[in-house]
Amino acid sequence: MKQKACIIGGATTPFDYGPTGFESIEGGAAECVRETQKDIPDFSLRDLDLMIYSHFSVHFGHQLAPEWIIHDHLGLAGLPHYRVENGGNTGGSALYAAALAVMSGHHDVVGIVGWETMDSVSQSQGSEFIAMASDIRYELMVGGIYPIYYAAMANKWMKENKVTEEDVALIAVKNKNNAMDNPKAQWYRNEHRYITVDDVLNSRLIAYPIKKYDCCLMTRGVAFLVVCSERYAKKVNPDYYVTIDGIGLSSCTIRAGDRIQYPSWQERYGPGYPDMTEFAACRYSAEQAYKMAGITDPLKQIDFGEIHDAFSTSEAQIYKALGLADTDTIAQFIRDKRTYMHGDIPMNPGGGLLGYGHPVGATGLMSAIECYYQLAGIIPKKHLSSKTQVPDAECGIVNSHAGTGTSISNFIIRRH
Repeated sequence: MKQKACIIGGATTPFDYGPTGFESIEGGAAECVRETQKDIPDFSLRDLDLMIYSHFSVHFGHQLAPEWIIHDHLGLAGLPHYRVENGGNTGGSALYAAALAVMSGHHDVVGIVGWETMDSVSQSQGSEFIAMASDIRYELMVGGIYPIYYAAMANKWMKENKVTEEDVALIAVKNKNNAMDNPKAQWYRNEHRYITVDDVLNSRLIAYPIKKYDCCLMTRGVAFLVVCSERYAKKVNPDYYVTIDGIGLSSCTIRAGDRIQYPSWQERYGPGYPDMTEFAACRYSAEQAYKMAGITDPLKQIDFGEIHDAFSTSEAQIYKALGLADTDTIAQFIRDKRTYMHGDIPMNPGGGLLGYGHPVGATGLMSAIECYYQLAGIIPKKHLSSKTQVPDAECGIVNSHAGTGTSISNFIIRRH
């Protein structure tokens, strides 16, 4: 690594299924840049030497190469650009690319714009589009969509780890209630009410054991994030920049059933790992990020996380893959509410995907932006109260996730 990569700021539009006030993507991107420049008056788009665009599916916008339009409208002709697409891990993969570009020393200031317009189609049509990221020759043909894939995985994982429906409902309650003071969050803009475990258990069954409130929502939204060298960070935002101290990216089989006895995992972790319900790519990418950042005990050394909770069940599975608990302890770890705001490692204080929303190309960036706000201590400025500001936060983890654990990235980010 030739130089440190830092984050100096970023912003999102409101996330929603329906009008947000920023129906054109280029307009939403411009608004996110404007908010970032308001926070960092010395930052200029003219300082960028690379733009990365984070976008999952052109099906929603009916426009090939839409990043060219945004780039044009931002007045960036001449600046190199490219688009990253990697399923639900699109935002995390774009952040990984930006961090590498800066760490290599080849680029100094990199902007990332991410978006998705999932409200351009009906929710059933949107589920079909998302399901086309599975192996359509096998999985889609048997009627599979992602809630069904995750439900089958969760049912087996929960039985093997003695985790109950009430346990995972605690995660849905936490994240939606954390979004109650976040005016850009989809939950705040729609139902906007505090919920209980009973509300989750009594919500409509989607695919057992997953209920409506265990699921994230179809979302429209845009995000913008600036990754840069420490030299530039000290120049334009010396008091509020954070450093990306660890990065990790890994992959796993597209079909969960193919993970059993997979040679490369057995060589790395021994026979029997992973079971088809374990997120091996999360475990390995976290290990890469931990090693790079000097993390040996994540529970003691990480203060909070913004992680990929497309379903409350998958957040529980991610806790285990990140090494926060094991088969014997994961159920009690959840029941003790250790990831609530009053716990020792709050997870998704910004609301996560369950509360904030999940416009796929923007989601991983939203998680990194919320992590930045926490470390910079500006949650009271960005949310409506300080209820979800993690006190004295020094170190956070950002997690992004695709498929049924097919591609997963992790980042360790610290206050400088």
